[in-house]
Amino acid sequence: MPVPLSTARRFQMFDRTVQEMSQRLLTVRAPAQMMAVLDWGMAELEKTYAESPAGVKALVACRDGCAACCSVPVDVQAHEVFFAADHIQRHFSPTALEQLLERLSTHRRRVSLLAVGERDTSRQPCALLDVGGSCSIYAGRPEACRCHHSSDAAVCAAHQSDPRVNITKVFIPALRARLFAVRMGLDEAIETAEYDDRAYDFGSALHEALTNSLCLVAWLRRQPAFPDNCLVNPTDPLE
Repeated sequence: MPVPLSTARRFQMFDRTVQEMSQRLLTVRAPAQMMAVLDWGMAELEKTYAESPAGVKALVACRDGCAACCSVPVDVQAHEVFFAADHIQRHFSPTALEQLLERLSTHRRRVSLLAVGERDTSRQPCALLDVGGSCSIYAGRPEACRCHHSSDAAVCAAHQSDPRVNITKVFIPALRARLFAVRMGLDEAIETAEYDDRAYDFGSALHEALTNSLCLVAWLRRQPAFPDNCLVNPTDPLE
């Protein structure tokens, strides 16, 4: 059994991430600079996983094409959406982008029709999955996707079919603690810098980001990034 990460070490990782991310955010004057900062942040998550003990990583059952977790709702903050949108705009062909926008539009309409409380238990394959069931924006995927790992793919499949199945029992605490210390540090730095940090539905907000270039402009000005109908809880007022 892997040794749990100590509380002191978790706070150390969190504090270091906040400090380094905050320093980088101070240099941002243009969209390209922000993308470079966000790229550093996502790379820190990848580095944290890579440097985790071998015994911890050996518990991970996740494999390419295993997409049970890619059918559940994904909550994100605006910076994750813009990072994904930037990746798409740089790597997708015009045809691939057009097809993606159609899928995202369908997703957005579906989510908008859900009653309050239904979204959390809804199931729909992510619009970003390719025909083989793999993520088409793996290098640009959100923090939630980078931090989610399971020790039993069968339980994930069961949870996909039945939201009542307890997925938390196959989380890997020794790995999750490391990744969440860094993830929370990145988010804390964004919030402290007064960028919009509300929780958005990933597919809905990504559709808006890819069809409305003013979203990024507004966010960089510390204004709400996306319309309220893209929020995880659309009825929530601005804080």
